Amino acid sequence: MGNRRLVTIIAVAAVVIIAAWGYSTARDKASTPRSFSATTTGGATFTLAAERGKPVVISFFGSWCGPCNMEAPDLSAFAHAHADVVFVGVANDRPADADAFMSKYALGYPVIADPGGAILGSWGVRGVPTTVFLDSSGVEKARLVGASTKDQFQAALQKAL
Repeated sequence: MGNRRLVTIIAVAAVVIIAAWGYSTARDKASTPRSFSATTTGGATFTLAAERGKPVVISFFGSWCGPCNMEAPDLSAFAHAHADVVFVGVANDRPADADAFMSKYALGYPVIADPGGAILGSWGVRGVPTTVFLDSSGVEKARLVGASTKDQFQAALQKAL
């Protein structure tokens, strides 16, 4: 009976230590400005660091993704209503497929094709659609995973303003 209790206490202590370490790591990561630089499907260089001073919305998507297609009309309306915010798409697609998706929904902002998923992976994106909201310092303030609505986009953006 005494050994069971000791094992239980050690197990609980280990869980608490691991959780505290994870929280600390996540908090440090969340307060660190994020960045990447890549070539858009239009041939321009997009550098996140160059957008400092403005909030940024990054839409991670795939043209083949049903939920991405479901949220695209709301995302398009949201982007058009927020000309003061920088939007960029990162597509888990070939360039032609990414461009076709952007045109289909009149998204109108630059898109980066990431068919191998390197950028998605570096941002911890495990599935699309995922929309990330950065404040004017480049710090992530909100993340929406799954198909989202204009109201959800608006609430997330408020955290980045």
